[in-house]
Amino acid sequence: MNHLYSWIYVDYENNIWKFSQNNNSELCYKIMYGEGKWTKESLIDKDIVGFAVNVEEDGKIHIVYSCTNGQIKYCTLKDNQWIGRILYLMDSDKFEIRNLKVEIINDEMHIFYLLIEINSSNHGVLVHSIWNGKETKTSKLLDINLIPDVKENYIAAVDKENNIDVLFITEEEKDITLNYCSYKNRRWTLVKRLYSIQGRDIGFEMLNDQPYIHILNKHMEGANFYLDHVRVEMKGDIQKFRIHESRQELMEPLLFKQGEKLCACWLEENKIFYSFFEEDHWSRPTYFNRNNEYRVKRYHFYIVSDHDAPISEREIYGTGDMNLDLFFPSEFSQEGKELLKGAANQEKGIQHYANQIDVPQKVEALQNLKLRLYRVKAENKKLKNIVASATMQLQKKQGLIDAQKEKISKILEQKQNTDENCDMFIELQQQMQKKLEYVNRRLLEEKNHKAALDNKLKESEEEKAVIRQQVERMTEERNILKKQLESEKNKSFVERLLKG
Repeated sequence: MNHLYSWIYVDYENNIWKFSQNNNSELCYKIMYGEGKWTKESLIDKDIVGFAVNVEEDGKIHIVYSCTNGQIKYCTLKDNQWIGRILYLMDSDKFEIRNLKVEIINDEMHIFYLLIEINSSNHGVLVHSIWNGKETKTSKLLDINLIPDVKENYIAAVDKENNIDVLFITEEEKDITLNYCSYKNRRWTLVKRLYSIQGRDIGFEMLNDQPYIHILNKHMEGANFYLDHVRVEMKGDIQKFRIHESRQELMEPLLFKQGEKLCACWLEENKIFYSFFEEDHWSRPTYFNRNNEYRVKRYHFYIVSDHDAPISEREIYGTGDMNLDLFFPSEFSQEGKELLKGAANQEKGIQHYANQIDVPQKVEALQNLKLRLYRVKAENKKLKNIVASATMQLQKKQGLIDAQKEKISKILEQKQNTDENCDMFIELQQQMQKKLEYVNRRLLEEKNHKAALDNKLKESEEEKAVIRQQVERMTEERNILKKQLESEKNKSFVERLLKG
């Protein structure tokens, strides 16, 4: 559950940065400067539980990480030094922070993590924090019953409209279910249960391609491993398609789009396979020949480029440090594919990293990119004068803008408070309705019970009247017999006197 992938980042100068956590729980990084040659590993911080990296288009690196003492920290590289601060400090020692994820939207950083109860093996709380650069607002999103053999209990991803989609897996009674919610207009939607998953060794990936959400499921049943595609339409329709099944373990599956085609790839016996979705079924798996047998692993990946650059994946495959080759899923099926390898070109005086990006038919595009960057720097000098004059005008209006922002912020805060009070009222009304229904049920039961008692009482009164009549009749008969007996006694007495 605390499985951590390393992060690979390729900057504008084609330097390869690698961020990872070592066996001593230390957050470190190093940079490749030649074929199979890396700088000495540098320490960022110690006692790390998890971390996440985010890189903006201008190449600014953001790192958020959690520590064993319950802190969540942030750092960025400035003037070749890591500058950081504490974003959150947990005030309880009963939980630890794991499964950290970060997304940046506009000027806000959205941080997700699981608070896992230390003395409970299956209870976790998914938390959502928002940091605007000054303060951090934290809110509990939901409770999750953790699945022991799952690497990732949830996925958070930003869609094209800057909404955040969250997919999470939890255990409900005896079922393992996949659930969905979304952050839209600064509010979370209600959690929607999508479907249940059978088996073990469960994994899942998500791709939002409106109006669909595509989910890649991996699981094991019996001795077989399965890879399935589930297409969820937001209106509620859910369709399932089998991609592949095997007796061999299917590892690190990825889901992506190449053009208009939906694609999936995975590792099987250290080999890369991929498949395409064709209208209503998946194509037969195709083997990707990478021309070596080095062990392949999964990396988080960033490359700084403009929108026309050929490489944009954030999840890729790659080999180890000494023979680092990167394999981009979108290149698997192209003609004349080549591995992304490094080289140093000292003759031309151009500094490259050892695994220089050499995407098929894209070298010229990368060179043009470098030329555009040079031209942009020249244009920046001209723009500085324009920016300086514009800054004076902006400063005059800044006071009005700040006041307006503060007013809007107060209105939004009041609206949020009103929404929260409304939610509390609705919840209280629902609780009162449930109590009223319970009281009505009890009242009906009491009425039925009273009616039954009244019937029994009426029957008892009738029986009592019958018994009273019987007693009166028997009493009357007793009196008659008593009189007859006395008469007989008197008669006998007179007869004895007469005889005497």
